[in-house]
Amino acid sequence: MQRHRFAVLRADISRELDNVRRLGAEARDWSDRLVGLPDNIRVRTAGSILHDFYCGAERIFRLVAMGLDGDLPAGSDWYIDLLHRMATEIEPVRPALLDRETARQLEEFLRFRHLFRNLYGFDLDWDRCQVLLQKLPVTLRRLEQQICAFDEFLGSLQDQA
Repeated sequence: MQRHRFAVLRADISRELDNVRRLGAEARDWSDRLVGLPDNIRVRTAGSILHDFYCGAERIFRLVAMGLDGDLPAGSDWYIDLLHRMATEIEPVRPALLDRETARQLEEFLRFRHLFRNLYGFDLDWDRCQVLLQKLPVTLRRLEQQICAFDEFLGSLQDQA
């Protein structure tokens, strides 16, 4: 039964990682198309992609927290605590999913997601969106590498079960 649980967790993480990759491709495709469009269209398009990017990463974090750690952080700042937990090794349960630098980079996307959810679209800043769109490929690459390494860990657990 344990073997099955790890296989399901790996499949769920893989599916979410594919979605995050699709968002990275979408961001790349839209970056060129946004030039010359009115600010409100640029901000709403970029904002949606950036919001979804972090939400996808957070879905992976939730899967790890529920599947291995046994729970999600509680409290009003649970989403920040969840990101920090992913950058923490939990002996003897699991290694850290993220290194500190990747967690720091993702924190910028988390802060943007918070703004996106709590401001009107016309209050968002295009320059901030543009900076995050430029940072997204590097952050995504780091996230992919670390999730793939974590998948190897899960694979070893699956083999041992």
